[in-house]
Amino acid sequence: MPNFSISSLMGRQVHHWPHRQCHRLAGLVVSMGTVLTLCTMPTVAQTILDEQFEFQPQQDRYTFTAEAGQTVIIEMVSEEFDTFITLLNPAGEVLDQNDDYNGTPQATIIAKLPESGEYTLLAGSFYGLAGGDYRVSVKPATDFQWVYDRALKLMQSEDYSEAAEAYQAAITLEPSQPDSYLGRADALLRQQALLLGEEFSGPNDLSDEIRADIIENYEKAAQFYAANGENDFASLILEQAEFVRSGQVPER
Repeated sequence: MPNFSISSLMGRQVHHWPHRQCHRLAGLVVSMGTVLTLCTMPTVAQTILDEQFEFQPQQDRYTFTAEAGQTVIIEMVSEEFDTFITLLNPAGEVLDQNDDYNGTPQATIIAKLPESGEYTLLAGSFYGLAGGDYRVSVKPATDFQWVYDRALKLMQSEDYSEAAEAYQAAITLEPSQPDSYLGRADALLRQQALLLGEEFSGPNDLSDEIRADIIENYEKAAQFYAANGENDFASLILEQAEFVRSGQVPER
């Protein structure tokens, strides 16, 4: 799911997937990178250990041959650990890396390959030491996947106007995908917040046209999430739609 949610304006946060948390093991914290650092602890007598430890994660290597301009989707999926993939070009240079894609804990890269030749895929664990069974695949990307990925990247670069258009293009390609509607609503809201600056304090500052557009996209997203069996998340999105409509925080 897109990371931004109007629930932040409601004083709440909606997380479809849980965020990573540090794992405390014998006084150590496994950080979000691959470095072990000491937890902050009261000094009792003397420092027993005060070092940084760095390890290289084990990675499996795969190669595939592709043509210049070909668009591919690379996925690494596991139920046992947090996946991490790296794509190298034929010269061995990093083209892209990913560990979490669109709010899910599964690694995905969608890329238009710049040259013909043999590409390398490095498959590993985000935390380095953890491992288990996984599936890795490289397939031609659909037009929807390419356009939706472009929308995500435009959101990351804070080009919200272009992102809203890209999400609309994704909706046109696959009208039953709820993420596109949710992404478009969020892009429209972010764009208005950016345009209005300090004058933006909440949904009451939106024009009627923009407000209606955002509400429609939230409600469409909720409709399709519910159809997919994600009723709790659909209910939260409907609360957001109602908040945009009324400017009042829904009671729980």
